[in-house]
Amino acid sequence: MEAAFVFAGCPPSEMLELRRFGYSLASTADCQGVEKVGDIETYVRDKFALVVGDAELAKRLRVDHMSWEEALEFLRWLRSTAAAAPYASAVAYSGS
Repeated sequence: MEAAFVFAGCPPSEMLELRRFGYSLASTADCQGVEKVGDIETYVRDKFALVVGDAELAKRLRVDHMSWEEALEFLRWLRSTAAAAPYASAVAYSGS
């Protein structure tokens, strides 16, 4: 299952690094480095999707959300995990 971060607007450029860890990035706005999605409801179907910074959009899409601060904290965690062990995020995901 594909994991995607969804933004109602353009994310800070730092968030584009999530792609390096295998996450898809999508937005309803036209943003550099992020897939522009016209029909966001269809886009999130069959994906593990998180909306960043817009709890109302997440509720409408019936997916979870996280604040900008939580998303940046998650990115910092990914960076530290990747620095310690390049495949740690894949191991954590598989439950090993």
